[in-house]
Amino acid sequence: MIKTLFTGAALAVLSGLYTPAAMAESTVFESKDVLTPAEALGRYQWLEKCYSGLLLEVADNIFDPTMPVSNEQKLADLKNVFLYKDGTLRSDAKYLTFGDEDSANPKRWYAGTSLNDSCNQIPSDYSVSALLVTPSINQYCTTQARTKDYEFIKEVSFSDLTNSSGADFYSNFVGQAARIYKDRDYQLTLTPGFTGADTYPETWHVFIDWNQDGDFLDASETYNAGVSNQAKTLNVTPPAGTVSGLTKMRVTMDYLGGNSDACKEIDSGEVEDYLIYIK
Repeated sequence: MIKTLFTGAALAVLSGLYTPAAMAESTVFESKDVLTPAEALGRYQWLEKCYSGLLLEVADNIFDPTMPVSNEQKLADLKNVFLYKDGTLRSDAKYLTFGDEDSANPKRWYAGTSLNDSCNQIPSDYSVSALLVTPSINQYCTTQARTKDYEFIKEVSFSDLTNSSGADFYSNFVGQAARIYKDRDYQLTLTPGFTGADTYPETWHVFIDWNQDGDFLDASETYNAGVSNQAKTLNVTPPAGTVSGLTKMRVTMDYLGGNSDACKEIDSGEVEDYLIYIK
């Protein structure tokens, strides 16, 4: 006997009173739990490993619970509904997200996104808050730094998103989306990190695909945030023609000057990608 983990809204979605796509459209803006299709599959596998009873409860809210079907078959049917179409992983895969009674996540708890993730306990005051759909995101050019031996991007803060990290050639932080509105101004704060005691003047570039055409080539999509060995702040205003929805933001930091082309490798520093959800 498992504890019921569903809000009224989530039960309504699962029982078909609202379409999952409609629910996701109104919910993903309030969530930082933004997954790729592969991560949605990992979320299902993690729940199957750690909370199979919860998935069975979901299945009973979607399928006819009076039908004599084994638990194994219920889980297999649910997996197909959420994740597959004609035997292929869907680009619009569905996955469960969790929150408190207000569908918020004040404890910053996220369910696993891989079968290998450990079985973290769902907070006692949390429940399934929504059935989300993986967003359609353009495929962007790839790039990275040639070396990360001396400096790296330590922190990026934009709207309600603050992400701290260590040194890498390239990092893809698309699991957390900064939420912004088209009619507001925002501050983007960029903080360098250094592997030793010495600090160096770092050049920052920021690229945002405001019109969601899959590149950073349009007017107002490239920002030179300046040079400093300390945190830099950039004022960002969504330009005319900004399209609502999810888009990519790329941040580069380079001791040797960087590049105004988002697709070019940088020399010494780091490249990080983020998602922005625009409303």
